[in-house]
Amino acid sequence: MSKVSEELSEIERAILEVPQVRGVSALHALDRGDEGIVVVTRVGLSPSLRLPDVVLAIADVEHKVKTTDSRVRAVFVEPDIAADSGTPTETIVIRALD
Repeated sequence: MSKVSEELSEIERAILEVPQVRGVSALHALDRGDEGIVVVTRVGLSPSLRLPDVVLAIADVEHKVKTTDSRVRAVFVEPDIAADSGTPTETIVIRALD
């Protein structure tokens, strides 16, 4: 296994430690040399979470990633709110407006 794969696996494990995260559907890292590493991830969250809880979950993911690898300078998290195929999109839109 390459070092990059091992590092991404470690970051993924850290993300999955965040209680609200149901899964990681995408995880990418860009090494910018002296400028550090940029991590981009898409995480599955429960559609029953209210918007403030989604914001806190994203902040927790960012913190976990940055503390897992000190070279990480930026983390971009895309919440995959419709992680459950049975959840209609309009439910997500309505909950976001709460």
